[in-house]
Amino acid sequence: MAPRVVPADPLDWRPQVPLVTRLPVTVKEPIVEPLWSGTRVLVHIAAGGSGDPPTVRMIDALGLDLAPDEPVLSAAIGAALLADDAILDGILTDQATRGGAGAAIITQARMSVMDTLLSREPGVDIRRPADDELTDEAFVAFDLLRIDGQSLLDVPLLERKRLLESVIDQGPLVRVSVFCRPPVDGWVASWQSVGLRGAILKTANGRYIPGDRTPEWRSVTRVASRR
Repeated sequence: MAPRVVPADPLDWRPQVPLVTRLPVTVKEPIVEPLWSGTRVLVHIAAGGSGDPPTVRMIDALGLDLAPDEPVLSAAIGAALLADDAILDGILTDQATRGGAGAAIITQARMSVMDTLLSREPGVDIRRPADDELTDEAFVAFDLLRIDGQSLLDVPLLERKRLLESVIDQGPLVRVSVFCRPPVDGWVASWQSVGLRGAILKTANGRYIPGDRTPEWRSVTRVASRR
């Protein structure tokens, strides 16, 4: 199969997604993230001129810009970026803001890149947002594709995540997704217990090809049975 050609205009990029196949898929040296439910978007942020607020676009899988319909969330995303411009991969979801089922996993408890490299076992701390933090949706970021005009598509995933953590000032409406190391079963069960769909495995050294269906990602929605 010929390699996918990446569009020259980043606004024509689309999210990378797992390859759907009936055959078993093995992800080498994976990290594990929650499998959120919501609307997948690539968020484009550009600094405004002369004191103007940043310009934010939320491009979905069909190429539609959802930002005009989300003015409060767009403003929060623009204010959260600690850089002049960026392209983020993430999801618009109410699972990061509602209490009870789907309660937010607090970002302060996420596993750092160093913890992941050292295979440390983090705790998962669950926080239910205060009433004044509740809103319909938040943006949960899990990848950084460009920063300050520099493409990161060929940078390994763990390095992109390290950079992502450093350029987002997190708050109630803008989060960075947790991630950890296998084994998977415990994490799938833990995340499903708070209303998330399961987990997604991603190759730690993987590159990012916009619009690609990659075998380096695999979703897990069922905990393996044991006898």
